[in-house]
Amino acid sequence: MELKTKRIIIGCCTILIIFLMIIFVDYQNIFVNLKRISLAGIILFCATYTAAFIFRTYKLKLIFKGININPSYLTIYGAIGAGWAINELTPAKIGDIAKMEYIHQKEFSFPFSKCFCAVLIERFIDLIILFSITCFTLVLIYISDFSYSTQLNLNLFVGIGALILLFGFLLLLLLFFKTEWVLRVLEKFSTKLKKFIEKFINRFVEGLKDFRKDTKRIIWVFLLNIPTWFFESLTLVILFYLVGYKINFFIIILAQIITFFTKTIPITPGGWGVSEITGATLISIFYPVFPSYEIILSIFILDHILRIVYVFIYGGISTISINFKFKTFHIKKVEDIDVLN
Repeated sequence: MELKTKRIIIGCCTILIIFLMIIFVDYQNIFVNLKRISLAGIILFCATYTAAFIFRTYKLKLIFKGININPSYLTIYGAIGAGWAINELTPAKIGDIAKMEYIHQKEFSFPFSKCFCAVLIERFIDLIILFSITCFTLVLIYISDFSYSTQLNLNLFVGIGALILLFGFLLLLLLFFKTEWVLRVLEKFSTKLKKFIEKFINRFVEGLKDFRKDTKRIIWVFLLNIPTWFFESLTLVILFYLVGYKINFFIIILAQIITFFTKTIPITPGGWGVSEITGATLISIFYPVFPSYEIILSIFILDHILRIVYVFIYGGISTISINFKFKTFHIKKVEDIDVLN
């Protein structure tokens, strides 16, 4: 199947999914919820989301410094906006590639391979932190007496989930700090698996070595991830509480983080449909009766709509400000990077 045909099919399926979701929840519910949060709620939503992007900018700045290049805060902030806007239009995380190219176009003296390295390190650390936050949240739910309306005994499943995520977190942490050792161990068990992982990391492993030399900077980057993802998740908490449904704070955070994971799956642009349905299903497991699944799903849809409006304005301004030309960039540019300059 041709790439163009595949894109048309994905686009049509996404539009159909969005249409069916809105019909299912009754689009009037979305407008009612929007009225409930009011203009003040929208401002609070935007302020919270902006805080997340500010932390993300500062974090990426530290990573760039760790690999010995120093773009301005404004350049990084603009690149993040352009990347997130493109992520909402494409499956998976194609916007990350745009973010690299944005910085490269703005700062001509920086090799593209260095920009590529910094963004990959950022995503790798994001993954480590998301695993750890999800695991921590599950542990809190497991050991606490939080109230939710389901009569099912979910403790066993929550505990198993926490153990799996803890194992994943430790593996990612080991791969980050002991990359060469992990590859040597894997080679003893499976040469194919070792080559697969090596192919994934060989394009930024040299930059990773440079970055790991500064322990203080590593600690700061990891610490900055906590408020970054906290504010990212807090937007959904704000919507639920302003609409009038005081669902357990940590369960909402857990659901929102799960939606972030689903958005990396290359099924629909921006994770539309997949992320909302997954997040709403998770909350409905804990609250199967009240609020209803339709109401929960409508809040997830509203959250996604507000996010899209925000990042399109943010990303549009960022793109226009430097006359960013994504069309001049090709995926082959990434494929040609074997070793960092």
